Amino acid sequence: MRIVVTDANIFFDLIGIGALDAFFQLEHEVHTTALIVDEFSDEDRAALQAFIDRRALHIRTFNEDELKLVQGTGRRKGLRPPDRSILVRARELSGVVLTGDGDIRKECAEMKLECHGILWCINELHRNEQFDAARCLELLDVLEGINKWLPRVELEVMRRELGG
Repeated sequence: MRIVVTDANIFFDLIGIGALDAFFQLEHEVHTTALIVDEFSDEDRAALQAFIDRRALHIRTFNEDELKLVQGTGRRKGLRPPDRSILVRARELSGVVLTGDGDIRKECAEMKLECHGILWCINELHRNEQFDAARCLELLDVLEGINKWLPRVELEVMRRELGG
């Protein structure tokens, strides 16, 4: 079982493509932080509430002293406290960061943290037989409609690998 520390944009994409339930069926221990949860709309929080209630989604809170550590994590000025909080949590757990944010990805590379995005999540759903190739291709089509920042080359490679 892998530990993954998930950014808000991954949850938004999983909700948007209708794959949130399947994601939580993977053999990953899913973590995030209270600072990330605070970014959710009421609707997104409602979609995640069942996973929070049954402790499938672990949420790390920070006290005042720990928030100072969060603020000092990472070198990029564009990182906000929620971004920094998942870096702290991933480092604490030796977890894999899941994000679509370029600055977080760069920080992960510098911090030697494994990092992946939504395409990796869809690949995991396929690899673990949650969805077949045809369903994954459908998910990619929907994802492309809601996420304009997808890496185009990786997206096309994934489509070819899935037979699309």
